[in-house]
Amino acid sequence: MSERRQRIRALRVSIAATVLSFLFSCPVLFAQHAPSAERLSPNTVFYIEWRGLASLTSANKQNHVLQLWNDPDFAPIRMALAMVVQQNAREEAGKAAKPTVEDILSLLDNGSVLGVVANPAGAKTSSSSGSTFNGGVFLVYDSTGKTGLLEKLKRESDANAKEPPIVRNYDFGGTSIAVRTSAKDTSYSAQVANYDILASQKETIEDLVTRFRAAEKPTSTVTQSAEYKMVLPYLGSDAALQFFGRVPDLNQLIPSDQKDKPFGQFASKFQLGKIHALGGSLSFNGEATRMRGALLGDASPGGLFDLAGASTASFQTQPIVEGGPLFSISRIDLTDFYHSLRAAISTALPPQQAGAVAMGEGLAQNYLGMPIEDALGLFTGEIASSTAFADDGSPQRTFAVTIQKPQDVLRVLRALCASLIAAEDTSGSTTFLDMSYPYQDPVTGKQRRSFYYVAVTPYMLFAAQRKTTLREAMQRENAKSADLPADPEFARMRARLPEKLSGLSGAYFTRIPYDKVITYYGQQMTAAAAQQAKSGADAPKIDWSKLVKPDVFSRHVRLSVGGWWKDANGVYFDSYIQ
Repeated sequence: MSERRQRIRALRVSIAATVLSFLFSCPVLFAQHAPSAERLSPNTVFYIEWRGLASLTSANKQNHVLQLWNDPDFAPIRMALAMVVQQNAREEAGKAAKPTVEDILSLLDNGSVLGVVANPAGAKTSSSSGSTFNGGVFLVYDSTGKTGLLEKLKRESDANAKEPPIVRNYDFGGTSIAVRTSAKDTSYSAQVANYDILASQKETIEDLVTRFRAAEKPTSTVTQSAEYKMVLPYLGSDAALQFFGRVPDLNQLIPSDQKDKPFGQFASKFQLGKIHALGGSLSFNGEATRMRGALLGDASPGGLFDLAGASTASFQTQPIVEGGPLFSISRIDLTDFYHSLRAAISTALPPQQAGAVAMGEGLAQNYLGMPIEDALGLFTGEIASSTAFADDGSPQRTFAVTIQKPQDVLRVLRALCASLIAAEDTSGSTTFLDMSYPYQDPVTGKQRRSFYYVAVTPYMLFAAQRKTTLREAMQRENAKSADLPADPEFARMRARLPEKLSGLSGAYFTRIPYDKVITYYGQQMTAAAAQQAKSGADAPKIDWSKLVKPDVFSRHVRLSVGGWWKDANGVYFDSYIQ
């Protein structure tokens, strides 16, 4: 496996571990010197920081999500989830690492910072396959009270590996840095005060050691960058978890030998540099849990921001999603996004390849009966979904999409889904399509057929798993209800968001039949574990239906409201769970 793939895998595992430091923590005392982003290099392009449960002492008493997490009836679920994490860790590392559930829970007590740093121009790491990766991954962990456990896990990992790594140490200004070289990759680690530092590059570990062993905070850090200051209002001073990212100079990020090639040209023409920064935070300060953030930059036409639709005070699909306990609405602009994407691809490709793209568009036009941009223009932007639950606990989803020119929409559907259409009939101005497709039953493993029912009206396309659900959604749309929904608590939480939105979502947790849902998904997971066992995989045997007490959720969480919006400076999101 290439070094780049190894680093991506390490990044994925580290992100999961850092996030789980929130999810699997229990009320214990945290070290008071958790690693801080205020010591990170200005070359940091992404980090995620967990600040520790010490910041949640007062929130534990009033925050509904934390009350749920700390409920004794929820404890078996925490342990079961830890078992799943344990199994995933073993699968990632093979027989080289076997952390126990207790070890996992214990390690996740303390704070950490995970990040990616972009090297200065010319400082690249080459893999054995000859590719280059102009950056490094790092993790800084507060090892207070955990040093012995960390050493134990390292020894077990080395002892159980098929090919034990070669470990050597060198002195860096009085700090010993361990270099671990295996058949797959090379990593660097060091202990600085109460910080355990891991990095994928020598340059990265040495910079981190310098920054975290200094008595004073460095004079130059990522928190002083212009991009960080842009997203600072969305990080929150009371946040327990926060993340930040920025798009570095593409001239520095893209290797010089790739700048004149298709990808380098595409990145330039698609104006990826118009995206400047992103950031967000998770806060438990108060009764409601809040997650907010922003993707900032130049949102003028031409680029990725084109995909986000305009923000307005109401949605055409609002009345349709009222019925389900879970719903979401988004407004996107496929036509503008397609124009920007096509222009970037056409100018980035050599003439011969650009001609092939034009030929492909011609074939698509013949197949659809119209140009691609005209087909995309039939869908006027709003996409809504609503989820209810059947008597057996299975999710029943309903979709609604705003359209124009229904006969042209039908022509596109017939072209794309001809093999799936089992029946078609018309009633007044509405055309109904019954669509059938094969799938494998996860419980029995047998091939079965599933149905989706579609209705095309003059201004809306509906799709649902049941005909009765489809007709109920159509009736709600015809009723032209003005408000979503007429619930005082929802209205109060909705008022925390801006009046004009490009997307709205919500969940009525008290309307979910938890007993049925838990039984349904428990059966699905049991069947999946059985399939893993047949293939020789070692899956944890967990009976979720016996672990979960349905009323534990409704005792603590009642409602969730979230929204996102767009302006000339970017896209923003905000959500609350209470």
